Amino acid sequence: MTRQPADRLVAPPGVWSDESLAGIARLVREFHDLTAGTPFAEDEETRCHNDLTPNNTVFADTGNGTYRPVAFIDWDDSTPGPRIHDVADICWTYPSARFAPDRPEPRAMGRLMRLMCDAYGLADCSELITTILDRHDGTWRGIADLADAGHPGYQLLRELGAVESGRADHEWTTTHRAELERALRDG
Repeated sequence: MTRQPADRLVAPPGVWSDESLAGIARLVREFHDLTAGTPFAEDEETRCHNDLTPNNTVFADTGNGTYRPVAFIDWDDSTPGPRIHDVADICWTYPSARFAPDRPEPRAMGRLMRLMCDAYGLADCSELITTILDRHDGTWRGIADLADAGHPGYQLLRELGAVESGRADHEWTTTHRAELERALRDG
């Protein structure tokens, strides 16, 4: 078996339907609301998962060609934080997986980001792209730093191309920032 990053794995098409993407956003909102104001959030807005990706999502087959997200796994990176961190992560990782291995047309990506923000209930999306860029930057740099420090899991991620992929995601988002923000604003 050849190892490959999860964003290059093939999933049934129904996993990436608009309905499923909206369900992911609603599920994130549900756990954010459940942890806000509790000891889990400490002095922050809520508890953030910090690694919301398709490979950390459990989907249930609805029987009609679509899949409903029902749970998130791999909570070891969770920390107290602002809601926008997880919203930015889902607005990038899940729509990107829909188009993988290709890059989406920016307007299509922006439409899916807006769909997820609306399903989450995030009325103000003005900081979304900035947060996505910050998260891209922090992720690829964090992987590179931990790999350099000798952490085997992060060395594997680097070998699988996660650092280059993260840099490319940052570059693509920077290049198409205006188009993405316009799509978010205009719906």
